[in-house]
Amino acid sequence: MPETILADDLLAAIRAGDEALDRGLRGPAIELALLADAGLLLAPLPVGRGGRGWGTSAAGAEPMLALLATLGGASLPLARIYEGHVNAIKLVLRHGDRDQQDRVCDAVAAGAILGVWGAERDRPVSIGAGGLLTGVKTFASGLGDVTLAIVTARVADGLRMVLTDATDPARGEILDWDVDGMVGSQSGRFECTGLPAGPADCLGAVDALFIEPDFNGGVWRLCACYAGAMERLARLTSRQVDRTGSRGDPLAAHRLGHLAIEAKGAALWARAACLAVETPQAPPGEAVATTLFAREAIEQAATRMLALVERINGTAMHRRGSEIGRLSRDLRLYLRQADLDGKLRVATADWFVV
Repeated sequence: MPETILADDLLAAIRAGDEALDRGLRGPAIELALLADAGLLLAPLPVGRGGRGWGTSAAGAEPMLALLATLGGASLPLARIYEGHVNAIKLVLRHGDRDQQDRVCDAVAAGAILGVWGAERDRPVSIGAGGLLTGVKTFASGLGDVTLAIVTARVADGLRMVLTDATDPARGEILDWDVDGMVGSQSGRFECTGLPAGPADCLGAVDALFIEPDFNGGVWRLCACYAGAMERLARLTSRQVDRTGSRGDPLAAHRLGHLAIEAKGAALWARAACLAVETPQAPPGEAVATTLFAREAIEQAATRMLALVERINGTAMHRRGSEIGRLSRDLRLYLRQADLDGKLRVATADWFVV
């Protein structure tokens, strides 16, 4: 996937800042500002609203695929936040009324960063009396940088999507994110209680979030991020082999060959999923099956790749400051999603009936 989707100096700046993110020294505001300056926060908007339709139109599918892959190879935490921004814009364009679309397009044009926050733990979010939210979101990525979030909220007959102001710093708690990867994604808890959830705030109908192929099919964007990280890991490991002078070792050549196979396979699966979902040629069931099979295949390929990367690089990749080590930790964690076996069951059921 071409790195030319980002200018060389922008790509270098993003990579240079990823160590600070990994150490938790700061959030990704600098990198997000760089994306804004390059016009990439606007890119998912329709052409008529100052965007390029990347990730939200058939013509913009492959450019967004390339962009997410490039970001995934540069900084997975940044890619995660940007993917949420794209997802939120697409949901608003798909399910929002004219006023909501205008509100969001104007906000993005003014510099807003969007997110989609759905995970919960002990206090699920619901819409209570008086049209106000109650509850807490977890794994909310981009805290402190996301200014407008789509949060999911329970109602009697299903789930609603609610456009929510995410700018109050007192509502976010990043300390809840106590893991060894994706530190720079600034993920944590967000207190929703008391925020409005009236008709003007709710997107689409009850359970509109689950309409396919966008719901499970949208996983193609994560696949693109994974594939980009895998390609970068393969290239970085190849350079490390060159530095050690072991390129001529048959075992080293064999291992590098398998790294290339896993990376190339992931890229092909990600592209197949992207095109299945974003170009209106395949039935929704087939598009969903393709995407979820892609996600499963990429996870298995990444697991094999990470084992090889560790074997080739050894202790050096565990030193702080190692790009290989940082990218490996982030990828290993980012691959974790809820109910992976359930996603495979959905894929299998859809594939056998198309």
